[in-house]
Amino acid sequence: MSPWSFCSRPRSRRMLLNFGMPEFMHPAGNCQPGSVLKKHFGKTCEAALIILQKYLLREWSRTFAAVSAVMLVVMFGMTIGELLNDIAKGRVPPGLLGEMLLLNMPDVLNMILPLGVFVAVIWVLGRFHRDQEMTVMRASGFNWQMMLRPLFNLLLPVAVIVFVIGVFVAPSAAQMAQQKLEKAFRTAAEWGLQTGQFHELQNGNVILYVEAVEKDGRTLRNIFIQQRDAEREQIWIAETGYYWLDADNGVRYLTLENGQITEGGQETLDFRIVQFSRNDLRLPEPEYKSSAPDIDSRPSMDLIFSSLPQEAAEIQWRISPAIGIIVLGLLAMPLSHSAPKEGRGGRVVLGVFAYTIYANVLYMDRSWIASGIVPPSLGLWWIHLLTLVVAFYWLRLQGKLVS
Repeated sequence: MSPWSFCSRPRSRRMLLNFGMPEFMHPAGNCQPGSVLKKHFGKTCEAALIILQKYLLREWSRTFAAVSAVMLVVMFGMTIGELLNDIAKGRVPPGLLGEMLLLNMPDVLNMILPLGVFVAVIWVLGRFHRDQEMTVMRASGFNWQMMLRPLFNLLLPVAVIVFVIGVFVAPSAAQMAQQKLEKAFRTAAEWGLQTGQFHELQNGNVILYVEAVEKDGRTLRNIFIQQRDAEREQIWIAETGYYWLDADNGVRYLTLENGQITEGGQETLDFRIVQFSRNDLRLPEPEYKSSAPDIDSRPSMDLIFSSLPQEAAEIQWRISPAIGIIVLGLLAMPLSHSAPKEGRGGRVVLGVFAYTIYANVLYMDRSWIASGIVPPSLGLWWIHLLTLVVAFYWLRLQGKLVS
């Protein structure tokens, strides 16, 4: 039985019009207030409309789960690729790959959930238009205003989840990631040094080999280091060594004991050998993605009442994905309107294009706020408001055209 069969089954002779046509097929015969069907079968029509709303919500939820799962797999692979690139460049210790991947998940969810909702609403409504299910639903009195209830039943829970992730979970995860990186640079074990293996740092400009690591995770045995630049090359050999961090400036050092340095030109025979009992080797600085102190890891409660443009831009940026879910969900309704013979993915492509414009304008406006071009009071709010106005105007215009 179809979801709209309650409103499409003639139950008495009164439902027949002068030409013998069932009233549900007549433009006046629907479940809208004041119609004949509504007068005689009010409870039945209300039940049918509730079934239609549940049907929409079920289809949206299933599509949203499927789209989000696919995008999560894609973003998961991209995140792994970025982390492996950071490991190759010495930005992230190899031993922290799994933890850093997990700590990046809040940012990934903040990115894919708004787009997942947007695509799901467009996909389902586009299919209804293409298969003419929407025509039957409208003939039964199911207008766009009645879609708002199932739509918000989908949007509001997802928006709350994204709000919690963006405002609370993501900053905490960024702070934990920064702390783990700082801690990892102090110990060889967490840095991922494995005995008997060569480790490349700084795109191969630094090669490190350690024969053994003591149980304290800090003391190294029989160390080999090769450093090279455009003109010179150095070979460091030492019996023991250990990491330490300068608390004043945060610079990392590797103290080597009882060793020698062999230095020479790559294209000349100018070599020299230096013996030493102790030598502090300054290690290359990790190329963090964000400068310290990192505003991404600041608690949201510290930014809410801040008067600084950078902090105002950051807190508005954290809230924007949750607002964007509501805005994009409403914008998806008029965007999904398609002709019966239109292709399956045409409206989705148009929706992704609209999402790209929306997201890029938000990103540019964020930089304008941080640089003082746009006042924080105007902030990102005008973009959300303007998109909402466009969505409601478009919906009302389409409602008049199909009424």
